[in-house]
Amino acid sequence: MTFYSSEDTEFIKPQVKKYPVRISIQHWQLRDLLACPSNRNEFIYSNERSVLMYNTTEKRTTTIFRDMSFSPSSLSAGCGYLAAGGQRSQLIVRNLSNNWFAQISVGGSINNAMSISNHLGSTRLLVCNNDETIKVYNLPSLQRITNISLPVAVNYVSVSPDGKKMVAVGDSNQVFLYDISPTGGYQKISTLTASSDASFSCAWNQSSEKFAVASQDGCVSVWDVRSSEKLAKITSKQYPQVKGACRSVKFSPSGPVDLLMFSEHVSYINLVDTRNFSEVQSIRVAPPENDQHISGVSFSPDSSTIFVGLETAVYEYQVNVMARRCFPDGTLN
Repeated sequence: MTFYSSEDTEFIKPQVKKYPVRISIQHWQLRDLLACPSNRNEFIYSNERSVLMYNTTEKRTTTIFRDMSFSPSSLSAGCGYLAAGGQRSQLIVRNLSNNWFAQISVGGSINNAMSISNHLGSTRLLVCNNDETIKVYNLPSLQRITNISLPVAVNYVSVSPDGKKMVAVGDSNQVFLYDISPTGGYQKISTLTASSDASFSCAWNQSSEKFAVASQDGCVSVWDVRSSEKLAKITSKQYPQVKGACRSVKFSPSGPVDLLMFSEHVSYINLVDTRNFSEVQSIRVAPPENDQHISGVSFSPDSSTIFVGLETAVYEYQVNVMARRCFPDGTLN
């Protein structure tokens, strides 16, 4: 079923804060260059050959990487680490709690995306490459654990919060679902169909029961991991125009907020009620009649805030958490 925007739905408060930071987009389809991994008052972003952290309370910028050998086309943060990938297989990783960092070339082509996840007390970095592989590394050793081969260039990968499942997408409408064994192996258990075009982002909800895939054709597809039938299909505000292509998708990571957020190629983000998938709020983050490219989106770790990156600024919106804590009759099964 396809759902459209509800005009009277308001998941976020109308007030917005604007931070004058610049985010550099290096690839026209890769738009995941903003992260808020550990503190609701700090976000990480890339600008040309630097990766920086901005503190919204102190209005202060801290440099994480400067004068890198490449301009990042992908960025990921999690488990206390930050990773940035480049268009010639460059990879740089840093521990955010100390000065350790390392830079390597993973081989292949463009590092389209990375994912950092816990596995049985250890930390793993998964690198999606245009050479049709996911390269899996241990952190901090950067020892390669395995290569996972797919039939297409891999654009994104996401590991479920419980560490038991993985979903990957690439340059086709196929969605690849994997089991992660207790010994750390990856076994493909299902190949699903998203929509009609390539996909560029995927994400799990906090309970590891649902996952979403964002596609080039302006559709977000959602599944319950216990079924091969699609749970929901949501179209972008600007669907089916090219500027309505869905670029980045995220679930709220904690608490009773239960929202799904996805960005469009330009100007709009969308918030979806994941309790029933029947309500969608579309927010225009660009000025009227002036489309602007979206460089990334992120929830804060406590799900109380969302950050939206453009090329010339980052916007902060407050989630209406109190309203999300109220469960109207008939919304719970």
